[in-house]
Amino acid sequence: MRKIFRVSALLLCTVFLFACVRQQQVNLLERRLSDQEQQILALNNSLGSTSKALDNVRPEQADLWSEVKGMKVSLATIEGQVEDLQTETSSVATIEADLAEIKARTAQIENSIRLMASQLGIESNLPAYKPKAVQSPNAQQGTQQNPVQFPVASNGKVVPAAPSVPTAPVAPSAKPAPPVVAPKDLADALYKSALQAFNERRYADAQRMWSEYEKTYPKSKLAPNAAFWQGEAYYQLKDYPRAILAYEEVLQNYPKSNKYPQALLKQGLSFFRQGQKEPAKLRLNQLIKKFPKSAAAKRAKQELAKK
Repeated sequence: MRKIFRVSALLLCTVFLFACVRQQQVNLLERRLSDQEQQILALNNSLGSTSKALDNVRPEQADLWSEVKGMKVSLATIEGQVEDLQTETSSVATIEADLAEIKARTAQIENSIRLMASQLGIESNLPAYKPKAVQSPNAQQGTQQNPVQFPVASNGKVVPAAPSVPTAPVAPSAKPAPPVVAPKDLADALYKSALQAFNERRYADAQRMWSEYEKTYPKSKLAPNAAFWQGEAYYQLKDYPRAILAYEEVLQNYPKSNKYPQALLKQGLSFFRQGQKEPAKLRLNQLIKKFPKSAAAKRAKQELAKK
């Protein structure tokens, strides 16, 4: 009996202990569940405030994005304007370069026309260049008031009449301007300087430099040209006696020069300016006979038709 009673008591104690442990676990679980519910509630509250904050931020983000897009459009516009300005600047530079080239070509054409007109004895209508050097009255008027007669011999040579006409070159009235371009070749530099002086109507300076060229470089291919252009300088100065002698030098010393026809023409015209019609007609007819198809012969026919 006692054993049965003890076993029963032990079982009751075990059941009671088990029931107590069970209740404690349930209570613990309930507390944990309550804590989790509190945490969930806190999270929900936090999520709600975050959502509201996001709702407030979204319009601001939209405004910022709109401003960024506007700035991109403005930037693209500015870049386009910069490109336009660069294009315009490039166009202006191109126009200025083209204008400079046109001016240079125009100057070359005017010089060519002036030289051609001088060779054919035609008055040029190009604007007159105002020379810096003032020519002396004797150099400007030449010997037109006291013309020197140059008879032409039967062999076609001009016979100098009196020694009253000096054969020395005309001294320049002023120191010639330095050449604009100074090539390495001194001969080329001297010839170009003379040509520049002639185009600027500094005829005395041009004559002096061509005379120096002819004396310094007598074997040059341009020596006949230098002799001819000395006559042109004298002709433009209306110093016809010296012009006649200069053209005669071309005719006697350079018979194969391409300036030979022009020398005949200008010597004939110089004779006309001197009032010597017979020598003038002799030279012009000689030109027409030797070079009938040349421009100089056509010009000679025009002059003969006037007389």
